Amino acid sequence: MRSLSSRQRGFTLIELLVVIAIIAVLVAILLPAVQQAREAARASQCRNNLKQLGIAMHSYHEAMGMFPKAISELATGGAQDLYRGFSAHAMLLPYVDQAGLYNRVDFSSGTDSGGNVQISRNVIPGFLCPSDLKYNSTSATDVRYNGSGVNYAVSAGPSLFWSINATDAVGMFNFRVPVRMSDLLDGSSNVIAAAEQILPAGDAKGKLAETIYLGTQGSLTASFGTDAALQAFAGTCTGTTTMNASYNENTKWLNGGMGQTVVATLNPPNSNRPNCIISCSGCWAGTGNGVWTARSRHAGGVHTLIGDGAVKFISDSFDLLTWQRLGSRADGKPVGEF
Repeated sequence: MRSLSSRQRGFTLIELLVVIAIIAVLVAILLPAVQQAREAARASQCRNNLKQLGIAMHSYHEAMGMFPKAISELATGGAQDLYRGFSAHAMLLPYVDQAGLYNRVDFSSGTDSGGNVQISRNVIPGFLCPSDLKYNSTSATDVRYNGSGVNYAVSAGPSLFWSINATDAVGMFNFRVPVRMSDLLDGSSNVIAAAEQILPAGDAKGKLAETIYLGTQGSLTASFGTDAALQAFAGTCTGTTTMNASYNENTKWLNGGMGQTVVATLNPPNSNRPNCIISCSGCWAGTGNGVWTARSRHAGGVHTLIGDGAVKFISDSFDLLTWQRLGSRADGKPVGEF
């Protein structure tokens, strides 16, 4: 008869180490796959958010006969419209199941006034990409306190944006220049309507979106721009004095303008060049000409909403001139398939 001890034999140390090693290998193999699956789901939701934004834009156009402007002036007018005007996103609220919130907005007052500040704190899930890092301020007086923000910005095209000259208003969304379907002369499938942008965060990529640098325009033109001119402009920005650190880029979906709800297609997607404003006297954050770039937390590119409602993933290596031409609604050089 076997002894009791022989029948209760357990794992040896070597066997236990082998089991642990096998488990570690399985985790190492499976964890990246799980992470990839999660990111794929987040990316799919991000694409769908942009798709719904495109549907809202076209619904607005059907109702109003034009797309919303990148900045809509205050109902009462005034000299401070530049930085107090309302975003295209604000005008689209009734078309993204936010009619109740839209009815609470005081369009006779600025975006920085009274109850409108509190309205900016509302989190609109359809305006946020689940792949981005959430930035929650610890200050209850900060608009970012509850994680609000906007990851999808309408496109001003290859433009410095703030020029009120209609000739320079080349994008699908412009400052005080309304655009209709009939104005998309290159075809709605050949113009960028909106693209991703990232929220400010503490990492290197987030810093590119967090800080507004001052620069000198140099040879950079009001619309389009060579890679050399853009590089030179970026070179005058890095490390210089920043504009109004309290501006909190990309965190106020109610506010119109670059630095919040508008991007340009001057620099390629995810460019390592910082967002820059052209130095001007008395500028408040994004109220001067400048360059704001489409960025995302997805690997290798950004999701982009096209004028016909399609959503495409544009890679970081996409040809710069083609990217700029896609930003223009009527440069007479449609890109075709891309």
